[in-house]
Amino acid sequence: MERIIEDVLEKQNPWWFGKSYSTGIDRLQYYPRLSTYLDTEEIVLILGARRTGKSTLIYQLISDLELSEKEMESILYLNLDEPVFQSQAERADLLSGIIDEYIVSTKKEKYYIFLDEVQNFKYWTQTLKTLYDTDKRLKFVLTGSTSSLLKKTTITRLSGRYLVLTIFPLTFKEYLDFKGMKKPTSTEKKLEFEEYLRHGAFPRISLEKDSEIKEELLKNYYETIYLKDIIFPHKLRNNRDVINLLYFVISNIGKPFSYKSMANVLEISADTVKEYLSYAEDSYLLYSINKFDFSLRKQLANPKKIYCLDTGLINAVSFKFSENYGRLLENMVFIELIRRQNEVYYHKGTYECDFLIKVDNKITDAIQVTKELNLHNKKRELDGLLEAMRTYDLHEGVILTKDTENLIEIEERTIFVKPVWKWLLE
Repeated sequence: MERIIEDVLEKQNPWWFGKSYSTGIDRLQYYPRLSTYLDTEEIVLILGARRTGKSTLIYQLISDLELSEKEMESILYLNLDEPVFQSQAERADLLSGIIDEYIVSTKKEKYYIFLDEVQNFKYWTQTLKTLYDTDKRLKFVLTGSTSSLLKKTTITRLSGRYLVLTIFPLTFKEYLDFKGMKKPTSTEKKLEFEEYLRHGAFPRISLEKDSEIKEELLKNYYETIYLKDIIFPHKLRNNRDVINLLYFVISNIGKPFSYKSMANVLEISADTVKEYLSYAEDSYLLYSINKFDFSLRKQLANPKKIYCLDTGLINAVSFKFSENYGRLLENMVFIELIRRQNEVYYHKGTYECDFLIKVDNKITDAIQVTKELNLHNKKRELDGLLEAMRTYDLHEGVILTKDTENLIEIEERTIFVKPVWKWLLE
């Protein structure tokens, strides 16, 4: 093994030498399936945007193994974001060579192989398929920052050999835990929610006290995602078009759009818009939803809506917080819905309803989001929700607001009005 690679491995695997390593604040309690997956033979694939805490979860998994100091030699961790590995990312024998040589030198009955940011290595699927099929001593845990790992090579080459879990920024409950607030009062929850909405839920951001540093970090996260997971891997030459498109979309969160209309505004082709947005979705920066229709063809033809991974990113890149409070609430609700693994759409008829939840080809929930219900908007918000409830034969609906709580009985239907912060903690 090359000396430079040995040096990197020794730095990345401090447990070999009985040295301490940081496991951060416990998040495994919120991802219990990870510990369960560790006991299976399948490859575990942890997906999610950069800076959401995937590497820290790996350290927590390593600690959770509770191995003796001697047994810790059975753990091999490689962070493939390391420049030494990136410079050799197209070497077909790199990963297999490192793993094979490590096995020969340690001679254990079982090995835990953790590969961080595996998308950086060109031949990872071929390597893992071969090792998985030929050596049952190996348990692989991988992280990746792009969902294209599932859409392309992973599905075909590793079919039936892996389990997947997606990591998001902190839930509001996690956020309160990170702040050390085990039993906050309602007033404290409201105050913390405002901060949570403004600066978002990335783990590092939640621990930072200085607002200016938070904004600097968020801008850095945004640039890292679009450079490392959108521009560089796809070898995009016209960076300005990508940056303009992302800025435009993030500035218009939750508004219906078509590829053609967006292309006209930005003076690029509709195909280019579609291509760039697909890259942004693969990187977990953006998410799109369709207008619900039982006809898939109509669904695809109708305008879409786009939401962003994190409200802190939105504020750092484009929004003025107070002027766009309602849009930020809507974005936060959407992220929580997909975090809960819901299949999400929006409703548009004569009126509009922000979110519909589909389960087994049936709409089961309708949710409207607004900053507040007042004389100017109450009729509009109720009309949109009620139209959705009538259309899909729902007897209950939800309106989420900043701090209003109420119960509305109308047309023999029940509408629960509740603060977003309270709904997030349910």
